[in-house]
Amino acid sequence: MNDLIEQYELVKETKFIFNNIEPKIIGKIYKVIKGPNTSFMWTISHFCRKEDEFDSYTPSAPFGQNIEETEHKLLQYIKRFETAVDWKQNEFF
Repeated sequence: MNDLIEQYELVKETKFIFNNIEPKIIGKIYKVIKGPNTSFMWTISHFCRKEDEFDSYTPSAPFGQNIEETEHKLLQYIKRFETAVDWKQNEFF
């Protein structure tokens, strides 16, 4: 039997363009229709590393109870790119 276990609806996609960073960074916010016990989640096309970090930081809880909270968390991560020294593609994007 092929039971539906997860379903997401894309509610917002934003492209972020930085000097000296190629390609564009894309952030997406999804409404969780069926899945984890949260209402919204975000994902990003690339992860970044700051100078004092060993590897790119991958957020462990990209979730929020409403779209505003979720977007705020996404934008907090995007702010890291302003001082990033390296970035890599999110293979699950």
